Amino acid sequence: MRAERLIKILLLLQHGKIVSAREISKELEVSERTIHRDMGALSAAGIPIYAERGQAGGWRLVDNWKQRLSWLKEKEMLSLFLPHAEKIINDLNMGPSSKDLRDKLLLSLPEETKQSAEKLWERVHVDMGSWRNTKIEINPAMKVLKEAVMNNKKVKIIYHKANEETIEYVIKPLGLVAKSSTWYVVSMNSYDELRNYKITRITECELINEPFNRPRDFKLIDHWEESKKQFVQSLPEFCVKVTVSPWALERIRFTGRFVQADDGKVRDHYWTELELTFNTEDEAVNFIVGFGNQVKILSPLNLIDKVKNRAREILGLYR
Repeated sequence: MRAERLIKILLLLQHGKIVSAREISKELEVSERTIHRDMGALSAAGIPIYAERGQAGGWRLVDNWKQRLSWLKEKEMLSLFLPHAEKIINDLNMGPSSKDLRDKLLLSLPEETKQSAEKLWERVHVDMGSWRNTKIEINPAMKVLKEAVMNNKKVKIIYHKANEETIEYVIKPLGLVAKSSTWYVVSMNSYDELRNYKITRITECELINEPFNRPRDFKLIDHWEESKKQFVQSLPEFCVKVTVSPWALERIRFTGRFVQADDGKVRDHYWTELELTFNTEDEAVNFIVGFGNQVKILSPLNLIDKVKNRAREILGLYR
């Protein structure tokens, strides 16, 4: 609806920055022509909007102009009280006391909302750690990368790639992303191409006192979401049809994070036919061998000989 779109435009402009018609149209998923018409409507309604000309131009509100449109609704206020992931905050060395943070936020809430906010803290918990209480040291690169991201400074890193190759890079860090409990730094390389680097693979990290210009149109969330899609699409797939015993079926469902299994149909003796998807053939062989006589391959038939050979190798190991 147009009324809702006009409100969203005002909220974007109230951050005080110049925003181009292209940025607004992309954010609201409408044409730039529509945005220009909306700006005319806002101006006609008495909203003090000004157009800045030139390459870096766009739209802005007159300085210090505010409206109550920016006040938070109840659900928006409550979302601030969702317990934060303390591991992520600690990794960034920004670990405030949960109780202090809660008490300060509560002071800003109307009385009718406080009870709901307190319930969230009491009944929802976010745990980003592993099941084992293994102490994981914070990678010293995090401190350097955080400073570089916040101040647009270049960084020299020594990076240990998955293929065991070690390479030196000079990167321009644009943002930090926590995927579950694993950190990545999104950067531009020496050719200004966007790249994601896993921080645990960075063995050395040195801040270079040399600034760089951050791309004006770069949005970390948009880049990461698109990067995830491309990564998933690039993953190899190896499909295997099997029949599995009831015990194996239960275990495969439990370990679903390691292998994808479609909904199967039950065959004789309560065994179930499944199609399993692996990243590689070798991964499939190891997985199937681990189930012993509880999984039987239906196709591809050439995989049967490879599973037999792997089983012989295991038997030979213990002779």
